[in-house]
Amino acid sequence: MIYCMSAYCLTIWMFPLPRLFRKAKANIMHRLTGTVFGGKYIGDLAFRGSVSIWQGMMVNFLYVVFHLFVGIRYTSVWSVTIAIYYLLLGVMRLSLILDYRNRNAKSELLCYRRTAWLLFLLNIPMGGMIVLMVLTDSGYSYPGYVIYLSALYTFYMVILAIVNLVKFRKLGSPILSAAKVLNFVAALMSLLGLQTAMIAQFAAEGENFRRRMNAMTGGGVCFAVILTAVYMLLHSRKTKEVTCVEPLGE
Repeated sequence: MIYCMSAYCLTIWMFPLPRLFRKAKANIMHRLTGTVFGGKYIGDLAFRGSVSIWQGMMVNFLYVVFHLFVGIRYTSVWSVTIAIYYLLLGVMRLSLILDYRNRNAKSELLCYRRTAWLLFLLNIPMGGMIVLMVLTDSGYSYPGYVIYLSALYTFYMVILAIVNLVKFRKLGSPILSAAKVLNFVAALMSLLGLQTAMIAQFAAEGENFRRRMNAMTGGGVCFAVILTAVYMLLHSRKTKEVTCVEPLGE
């Protein structure tokens, strides 16, 4: 009887939540659109994409400082490798920001191609992280129920990265497309990191299972990054050829 009453009370409390959520969202959107920055951020997809590059770059450099400090303080090769990975990712985003400020069709395409080549370089620290995961049991760990929140956030970021790849490609801006590619690569690495945490938390199959799964998923992530870089190079080459042919056709 107490269980049924508790379920009934919980249902009554949750029933108005969707309406309250919609009302709160409408109020927030109204307040944001009332400001110059908020109105432009909500209504201009390209501006929102450029702001997200700044956000990603600042977060990357904060991670660099943190992991570099931890790596030096505790002589952790794992933390230093993560710092190198985030440093390169932050530098790539900084390059996109600098090129986006004075962009034209030619410079955007060159920046897109440069990002593709840098993805091959990014594979080096990524490969180092994967080797450490496989050989030295390095990885991420989350206390208690935090791992479930981390899993929800990671899957959300992966889905959002895939959706943004398609959405921003329609804008026709190679720099914004390259930025979303970097988000996709970072989401894949977060997915790999989540796997290491979940194996450490729940798997009971032993050391061989951990190494096999980390090697398979890590190899898949590296291969996906290489395929993405190759696609970007081929796509930029095709776009360049079309751009060069169009004036002749006219």
